[in-house]
Amino acid sequence: MKSNYIVVIVAAVNVMTFTLAVRAQRMLFPVDTKIGSGYIDQSGQVVIPLTFEAAGQFHEGLAPVKVGSKWGFIDETGQIVIQPRFSNARSFSEGLARVQVNGDSYGLNGMWGFIDHHGNVVIEPSYGELTGVDLLSEGFHDGRALIERDYKKGFIDTTGRIVIKPQFKYAYHFTEGLASVCSGRNNKWGFIDRSGQWVTKAQYDWACPFSDGLAPVDIGGVCGYINKDGKMALRPVKNVGDCSVIHGHFSEGLSRWKVGEKYGFIDTNGTIVIGPEFDLAEDFANGLARIAIGSGWGFVNRTGTIVIPPQFVAARNFDGGLARVVTETGVGYIDMTGKYVWKPGN
Repeated sequence: MKSNYIVVIVAAVNVMTFTLAVRAQRMLFPVDTKIGSGYIDQSGQVVIPLTFEAAGQFHEGLAPVKVGSKWGFIDETGQIVIQPRFSNARSFSEGLARVQVNGDSYGLNGMWGFIDHHGNVVIEPSYGELTGVDLLSEGFHDGRALIERDYKKGFIDTTGRIVIKPQFKYAYHFTEGLASVCSGRNNKWGFIDRSGQWVTKAQYDWACPFSDGLAPVDIGGVCGYINKDGKMALRPVKNVGDCSVIHGHFSEGLSRWKVGEKYGFIDTNGTIVIGPEFDLAEDFANGLARIAIGSGWGFVNRTGTIVIPPQFVAARNFDGGLARVVTETGVGYIDMTGKYVWKPGN
């Protein structure tokens, strides 16, 4: 009899493990139509009905959605788990989501704080808009989140404690334990650690976050990459111009690099591994990089082979096997072969 119980228990555990694995692999993608916003799966099937005014990306099992004039959060079944009561909201990161109260109908001019997965306010809404910051930098990274007061930026921890007082004119989010910040005194950039101590003094005309142990910088018009000791580790083929346009960020061991008027890709040794033949290029994600020839965007693989011909007005990186693309007729999703799973104009 005991052996039968053991068999049943083992079977139940296997079923539960399989169910959790399937659930963990499930990816949902927001779509916007004339009748409303909802979510599709990797096959392009609508799995959460098109009933919302707007829909954001899923992170940590939850996604921000707009119901009427307010934002709340749904789970992967489409159930509202945090009631719509915010004038704006961002996706979760490190267990917390940035939300806004008392904003206008456009989601502006309100105060921002953070909630947990249950909708409990963990950090009271007491911060204004983040100016000059992209969406990626708005969440928590390495246990730190950007805040802004009187047009100066600082950082808080996940309890809401100000760990780096607002003092910077510009700042990026933390990556690999460091953040690039602009002092504002001489408009120079440097890097601080999670306690706010300068690791690399403010000396660069521009600096971006670390990835793969390297950070792109501009110092006196010289474009290159520094390591975490602040030493110039890479100075690829010399180029003159705006460094923020010339180089990119290392991702999957490669970074874009501009030679003359064209873009190619370099490895972490500074060797050009994909020749400069593109009019524009972005960084690699999931084995493919967005590239443009003329006015059309497509995708190239790590060998430099164009696997999806340039044809889109705009495109995002692949994530979960699909990429969001824009054509003259609307927004759609393609798979990694370039086939539409959700056609523009649907």
